[in-house]
Amino acid sequence: MSLKLKKKKVAKIPPLEGGTYMGVCIGVIDLGNQYNDHYKKYENKLMLMFEIPSETVTVEGEEKPRWLSREYTASLNEKSVLCNHLISWRSKAFTEDELSEDGDGFDITTMLGQSCMLTVVSREGDSGSYSRIENISAMPKGVPAPKTESELWAFDIDNRDEDVFAKLPEWIQTKIKKSTQYADKPPEENLDFPDDDGAGKITEEEECPI
Repeated sequence: MSLKLKKKKVAKIPPLEGGTYMGVCIGVIDLGNQYNDHYKKYENKLMLMFEIPSETVTVEGEEKPRWLSREYTASLNEKSVLCNHLISWRSKAFTEDELSEDGDGFDITTMLGQSCMLTVVSREGDSGSYSRIENISAMPKGVPAPKTESELWAFDIDNRDEDVFAKLPEWIQTKIKKSTQYADKPPEENLDFPDDDGAGKITEEEECPI
């Protein structure tokens, strides 16, 4: 081994071609209160992660299922992207009880393991091309639901499960570490913030490395 150490080069995963894909929700991840640079305020953020069973990707010489994620403001306001995606996915509107502040609310973890159709578009960002989920809709009637190879993850930052947190990809852990809740309630082990030099910064086009 050479004693001249260098930063390990991370292979860039090519973006998924635009189109419509069958997907399965494998992750409902509470990102906590994240600072929005555009609006200059904190917003409660949520990530939905999907496996696309028809697609695989090579990572360090190993074939792995293709994942794609979308980050949302955690709101069921009728104008929110999350609300509209869930209505399209579930093929039904939310009830007053699910929407009302005095009601029971909607348990979004019920979407874990649910299949869907993902509309994916290719976009250009500062780091090059990336794939973005533009819409989520229900599976066509009579079409068998695809099977997933991935473990299902549900992470609630206010009721933190350290075992689940440890299983999350490092780039998602880095995102969660930037939340106000993480600062208020550090995990049991000493997981430091990255140096404040821009390293580890997650941009929209880098939401899901695979």
